[in-house]
Amino acid sequence: MKKNVIVSLADANYFSLLEELIDSIKRFKESEKLAICILDAGLTNDQKKKISNKVDEIKTAEWDI
Repeated sequence: MKKNVIVSLADANYFSLLEELIDSIKRFKESEKLAICILDAGLTNDQKKKISNKVDEIKTAEWDI
C-alpha cells in the first residue's frame, strides 16, 4: 500500500476535469509513489473504464450528494 493518497470525487458532468486532474498528476515521476482514489458520484460505466487503468481505486460514493 502506498503511503500517500490523492482522493477526488466526480460525476459524469465533471469527468473531463477529473481526467485532466489524473493526467496532470501522472505527468510527474513522483506520482509513482502515491495512490489516486476516485469517489464515483455518478460516473458512467464508460468513464470508469476509461480511467480505471490510471487510478488505484474507484469507489461508489455512498451518501446523498
